[in-house]
Amino acid sequence: MKSLLTFLMVLTLSGAVFADCPDLIELDCGGGTAWFGLRHDGADVAQGQTVTLECDAAILGVEFKFQVTGNPNGGVPSMVAGDEIHVTVVDMDNNQIMTATTPIPEDIWNDWISFEFPEDMVVPAGEYLFAAYTTVERQCSIWFCPGEDLYEEGARMVSLGGLDGTWGAFGDGHDIPFRVHLNSGGVPVDNVSLTNIKGLFQ
Repeated sequence: MKSLLTFLMVLTLSGAVFADCPDLIELDCGGGTAWFGLRHDGADVAQGQTVTLECDAAILGVEFKFQVTGNPNGGVPSMVAGDEIHVTVVDMDNNQIMTATTPIPEDIWNDWISFEFPEDMVVPAGEYLFAAYTTVERQCSIWFCPGEDLYEEGARMVSLGGLDGTWGAFGDGHDIPFRVHLNSGGVPVDNVSLTNIKGLFQ
């Protein structure tokens, strides 16, 4: 009987250490566009968003909304179809965890661009910077959400030196529209070993 009780408690506690991660964390907003890429003063403008994962998860992909007009801005030529945009996931210790690259599609003018990461890369719960940048000497725009703090668990971040520049929060309560795709189902958020559970009954 004690063995059966222990087994049932193992199943119960095992379920308790799993949390349901959402498949999608998103902020769909608008109101303004910001410079992205080479600027007329020589700055290499990278934009990003910090996002908080509530539990361990595999980050499958992220989407940001870009505007590519095809027209010069401040004397800097527009990005064109085939130009690559990169997104690197950075943890709060400034470790670059993974990078995805997507060329600008032929038909984009004002739309979401998706970046896919390796499916087997699981990261612990915490805050991460999704840093978008390009290495081509052209520009486009990225959408942002002016005004109130729409996503309290993160903020819009900007670097004037590309990925490896100094990142800082832009404004007070600004965010970028984003979609972060995660693995589905329960993932472990704590480590409770069978030995520890058995110890409760000794």
